[in-house]
Amino acid sequence: MTRLWWWLAFPLATAAMSGPARMRELVRSVQAPLELRAAGSGAEPLRCFQVTSPVLGPDGLLVGDQTVGRPPKQYRSCLVRLVEHVFANSYGKPYVGTYTPPDCKFGRVIFNLTVVSEGRQYDRLATLWAGDVEVWRTSTAEPKQHPGIVWTHIKDMTAYVSLWKEPQSIIFDLGNLVNERYTGSYNVTITATFFNEIDLPGPGGPPADRVIPVSARKSQHDLGSAWVYPEERAEDQVEMPRNIRRAVLSVAATGQAAEEFWWSNVPQQVADDLADVSLPGLGSFREVRVRIDDKLVGLTWPFPVIFTGGIAPPLHRPLVGLQAFDLGEHEVDITPWLGLICDGKPHNISLEVVAEHNTRAPSNWVLSAKVFVWLSRPGSVSGGELPRVNVSTPSYNLYLSTEPDKRIRYRQSANRSFYARGNVRIDNVRVLSEWRQLFFMDNAGYVGGGGDYQRINASYGGTDSTDVDRIPLYQRNYRYPVLTSYLTRRPRSGPYSMTLDANLTQGVAHTILGESAFPTGLEPFMYKMHEQKRGVELLTTRHGRAFYYQRNDGDSSGGFANLDQEYALGGRGFTDGEGLEFHGNPVLYKHNVSVVNETVVQDKQFVYKPDVDLPERGSGSSRFVVEDYSDQYAPVMADGLRGGSASFSAKHFGLEPAPAWPPIKEVKSSGNWKKPKKKKPKPMFDDEPEDESPMQKPERKN
Repeated sequence: MTRLWWWLAFPLATAAMSGPARMRELVRSVQAPLELRAAGSGAEPLRCFQVTSPVLGPDGLLVGDQTVGRPPKQYRSCLVRLVEHVFANSYGKPYVGTYTPPDCKFGRVIFNLTVVSEGRQYDRLATLWAGDVEVWRTSTAEPKQHPGIVWTHIKDMTAYVSLWKEPQSIIFDLGNLVNERYTGSYNVTITATFFNEIDLPGPGGPPADRVIPVSARKSQHDLGSAWVYPEERAEDQVEMPRNIRRAVLSVAATGQAAEEFWWSNVPQQVADDLADVSLPGLGSFREVRVRIDDKLVGLTWPFPVIFTGGIAPPLHRPLVGLQAFDLGEHEVDITPWLGLICDGKPHNISLEVVAEHNTRAPSNWVLSAKVFVWLSRPGSVSGGELPRVNVSTPSYNLYLSTEPDKRIRYRQSANRSFYARGNVRIDNVRVLSEWRQLFFMDNAGYVGGGGDYQRINASYGGTDSTDVDRIPLYQRNYRYPVLTSYLTRRPRSGPYSMTLDANLTQGVAHTILGESAFPTGLEPFMYKMHEQKRGVELLTTRHGRAFYYQRNDGDSSGGFANLDQEYALGGRGFTDGEGLEFHGNPVLYKHNVSVVNETVVQDKQFVYKPDVDLPERGSGSSRFVVEDYSDQYAPVMADGLRGGSASFSAKHFGLEPAPAWPPIKEVKSSGNWKKPKKKKPKPMFDDEPEDESPMQKPERKN
């Protein structure tokens, strides 16, 4: 059995962060200005990619633009082009089109998103809508000068098959800004492939009979329907079918601007102590609360997505970060509430985002939700009692240690639980429906150099589960560790006007057992296995080290980077337990990638029972330096405005900011939030940097 090997990698990465000597020696050895080796006239765009699991298409198993397996049989398929558009000055100007169901039978659907770009540009958040239902949240890679970049990402859209049976308005919202400095536009093509596979075995269950939007419902105005919270009230009046047998609400939540790196935000007391630095505050705890008619029905904690401009651009090219091209959603089973929602009346469904001390998140959370509904027999009416709910108070704890010269160490931790138990009536049969959630977080940080040095060692995790008559129907266990350090210098002399040393290690471990509303990654492999599986398990870790520089106050820039990612997908048998230990029963897919300075130097894939030669992204000699990042790096924790955000554009290009929306009611305090204690915490790191030389080990006082 393979254990959680990335937990062992984290302490090693922490030790290495005390001084990326190799990076610094490379820089010191350069006496003259660095020059990029000239590309040949026939150079092709750099192909960016995200490491992910295969998706079943009519022609085989697909990973991005690669085929890694044959289909179980020959499928008849048809293709529909949904989007073909160039996004230049596109804030508030999404692509709007019309979808008509194809003239062919289909049971499965996959989408192909291909984007081409060149020039200089920030990463941008984008959303794809079928009417008022968000079906894909993605972000862009940051382009480079000619010949630019290209990427392809394949997404299984079978969960929304009920939408594809009906005509829809298609809206792709990608806000971008082009001017004499930021020249990169995004040429986007999205196609849908439909094929007639309806018999894939597996534990996931059939797709939902209906998908109901919980959104701002702006499609009638040719706009995307996401809320920007708290500037907008995130609430919708939703009428449900009366014959529901199961209902699952999923939440898409993404922080932007000062909330993009929410997982690295310092406690508010630290932000206040370093007010002259403008560090984003309110701590690294974020929680989305879901209510129906003001009744709390579930919680979600966001995934710490790091976009392609995050921390340092060399960390994300061509291998982008976890979920960068396909941001995940969190499921909340609301079946215990059938007695409330199946009365044929509209109900208010609302979302709110809170931070430390039950404080409402300050700005720029992009939110939407939807309800996946499975129906019982026509004409029946589901009902039941209001469920019994047990919610723990958010046990947020904070410890601070302030040292001379504004060096601050802190540790934050939180735990949370939610339980709903309801007796519901489905087809005149009484059923006990239970929904459980457990959450935990631990986030240790250090700030030095007046905010120019920051280190974060964090882990987020939890468990969600659904039981029906005490029989498990669905369970998800997950852990999201993230470890990063960065050091910004602004030398008074020498070739650089600014340098950034950065390290980033991020991991995901999760298991999904039973019936998820979304594809789990197990479906493409079931035809190869001789026995049924209970679920799927995933384990990946991604580590990068980067040095980024600017010359002449940003007129030119460049950097070095080493990236490695290991990814494994496995089956989970009925006797393998429910924890996060990776069993690999069997190992279905593995992908190991190494990148040096934009060059893939290793690319190895493994597929269970392979039936094709597996492709490789040609390895070659890495370039010594990668130039022309311009000033694309995200001003991580200091400026508080991400380059791709509307707030950044409004500040730096004189655009009008979004209009203010009516204020919403303040979140009432319901927790035993503890005040910061002025006491020394337990040691978090082997060493802490001194301000003048942050990569050196400080002297210890006796």
